[in-house]
Amino acid sequence: MTDTKVVPFPAPDASPEPDPFAKRHQRVIFSIGRKRLAFDFYSQVTELNPAPAPVIPVHSGKPGKPRKSRK
Repeated sequence: MTDTKVVPFPAPDASPEPDPFAKRHQRVIFSIGRKRLAFDFYSQVTELNPAPAPVIPVHSGKPGKPRKSRK
């Protein structure tokens, strides 16, 4: 009989880092003369644990001056 040995593999982590549930990429390309420039914008949305929002009081003094029309 041949002697076979089993090599155990470690179990994967139970709590990997949370992945953002939405990723977005947008590119804007400008041409100025013979040059072309590309601007890459990245954004992502990550779900956070709920937290109460702080209440910020708004003090209303006397009303402000009305704006003058620009005619």
